[in-house]
Amino acid sequence: MGKRAKYFWITGIILILLVLANGYSSINSKSVSTQDTKSFEETVLEITKGAVTPEEKVEKIFYFVRDEVLFDFVGDNYMSAEEVLGTGRGSCMNKAVLFVEMAKEASVPTRFHFMSVSKEALRDLLHPLAYRFWPDSFTHTFPEVKLNGRWISMEATFDKELHEILLKKNLNFARYPHRRDISIEFSKSGIIGAQQLTAVEGREPIYADNLTPLKEMEETISWIKIKILRPLILSLSRGNLKKLREN
Repeated sequence: MGKRAKYFWITGIILILLVLANGYSSINSKSVSTQDTKSFEETVLEITKGAVTPEEKVEKIFYFVRDEVLFDFVGDNYMSAEEVLGTGRGSCMNKAVLFVEMAKEASVPTRFHFMSVSKEALRDLLHPLAYRFWPDSFTHTFPEVKLNGRWISMEATFDKELHEILLKKNLNFARYPHRRDISIEFSKSGIIGAQQLTAVEGREPIYADNLTPLKEMEETISWIKIKILRPLILSLSRGNLKKLREN
């Protein structure tokens, strides 16, 4: 066994023990899911009720995705929009998928924006040990919409509750005075999320209509990281995030 493989196995064993010690943290669906009684199309119609212009529709969808789906480490980057809606929790990719599909249903041009960010974007959110082993940079995903002839960011990754908790506790983006005034309120000029503030210089963004670029990137990652380390890291981090919200 090579040194690198041995390192990952030992790390995996340590993480397993920590997960068992802290209790397995799983993702449960909402007790009452919108999907129980309405189709996805009906849900979008209800959310955008009263909205006439594309801008009005986008605003309603933005607030729904921002706050009705809490930011969390669900572990599955490729859940469908319906699954994200039913779970009521999701990471940046999951929330972006929901937003993009809802905007498309509302006939608003939309796309995915992929960018490389520093792991600083997840500081205080990941479990401390998980943060240590997280890659120095990773792919962050958020939606963009085309309004008035130009593409603008509509990032809804952090829900308002989490945003305010981080501000109150001076964590994550709120550690830095120059980032504390970041707004997550709707703006027709776009919303810049906290994670975008940790962009890795020199890395070109990628735009796409689906998550294919993300899947292609993951194909270069070893199965040990994908199948063993990541699930354990995310399980620990869900527990960490839960404590952060509760305390």
